[in-house]
Amino acid sequence: MHVQIINIMPHGPAYHFSSDGKPDVWWEKPDGSWLGFWAREWPDLLGEAVLKQTDQYEWEVWQPDYRADRIYSKTLETGVTHRLFPAEERIYKLGFESRKGFFSEAMISYLKESQNNPIILKLYGTYGLHLPFYHEILKIFGPVRKFPIFFLGLGMFKSPASEMFGMHRPLTYLGLIFEHFIQKKFLSYLDIISEMDELSLSEIKRVYNGRIEKLIMGCDFDFWIPVATPEFKKSIRKKLNIPQGKIVFLASGNFIPRKQLDKLVEVFRNIANRDDCFLHITGHGEEANTKRLASLAASLVKQRKAILYSYVGEEELRNLYWASDFYISVATEEGGPVSVMKAMACGLPIISTPVGVTSELMKKHNVGTFVPVKKYNKWVTILEKMLDNGLPNPLDIQAARDAYNWPNVAKRYIDIYHDLFKIYF
Repeated sequence: MHVQIINIMPHGPAYHFSSDGKPDVWWEKPDGSWLGFWAREWPDLLGEAVLKQTDQYEWEVWQPDYRADRIYSKTLETGVTHRLFPAEERIYKLGFESRKGFFSEAMISYLKESQNNPIILKLYGTYGLHLPFYHEILKIFGPVRKFPIFFLGLGMFKSPASEMFGMHRPLTYLGLIFEHFIQKKFLSYLDIISEMDELSLSEIKRVYNGRIEKLIMGCDFDFWIPVATPEFKKSIRKKLNIPQGKIVFLASGNFIPRKQLDKLVEVFRNIANRDDCFLHITGHGEEANTKRLASLAASLVKQRKAILYSYVGEEELRNLYWASDFYISVATEEGGPVSVMKAMACGLPIISTPVGVTSELMKKHNVGTFVPVKKYNKWVTILEKMLDNGLPNPLDIQAARDAYNWPNVAKRYIDIYHDLFKIYF
């Protein structure tokens, strides 16, 4: 018996982040407009890894799309079927507050049609079960579910109980109390919750008594590999217009406040008197955040001490890793991040805030260097000390491969699918 694993995504295609127009797969609509999806979303990558290991499951990714006028679908070479569903923006009333989110009647109808077949439903999200549309799904299918429901957390799960310890207005406390009981109700409909890091797992235990697993996203250690030779590294730096003889730092990610890339740029501006370091940042974000970051970095770019890249493809990004001596991740909170996993696969030393599952592995093996989340003056001190005294040790690549290589990661998920299969089917 084949089981269909349905992965519902928490967001639509990132059209507003695209720098070069159309995505990997796209369709033209009758009115001349278009829609499509990028085939490197986390559910697509996980599905590819799982289907390489077993033929017992079918894998579908369901993504809401405000541009869709009907259901669009494409089966990729990996065997993953990716569907775009018509969706609309909706304001949800949640206790004392309103929350904006998407709603897809087509997705709910399609799930109703599928529920009499053997399926496993997976919901993805950061910060826990906060997406209002997931509440709508659980209201319908949770109380008398005919199939297992699996919430896969992508990091930073927060329980309302923890937020209660902060300073809030009275109505905010009432809202948190309401959210606490709502969250517990909907979580009770889940068969399993997973998270990536220990802090998030401890938060889940505050509100959920069911099965909890520590599961992560993975990295392709056959693609992300160390640079072949010092000479090749030099040639890449020349092509990227990076001055030779510098200690090169790389940071990548979404241009959002949580990543603190603006703070990182300000720190490098504070050590701009040094002529031995170079920073390159790559990623994408909303136009306002991108312009602000570019403005902050302008003086460093003018001095040929930094380069700011917009979104780049996988091979271009790997060249940036290969051109670097060091990877730096300074987010306030993380689940992974996979960007650090890639750096570990490339053999780079890491400097990081003590957040996410990668920091746990660094601490276990006593490698890399940590900077505090918010004390930016200490970042300056730590960076200058490293530049004067040498870089820290990188993580052994085999240890990183054992922890994060996709085949090893996929096996953990497959074991759980087998367990759910036995219970329900």
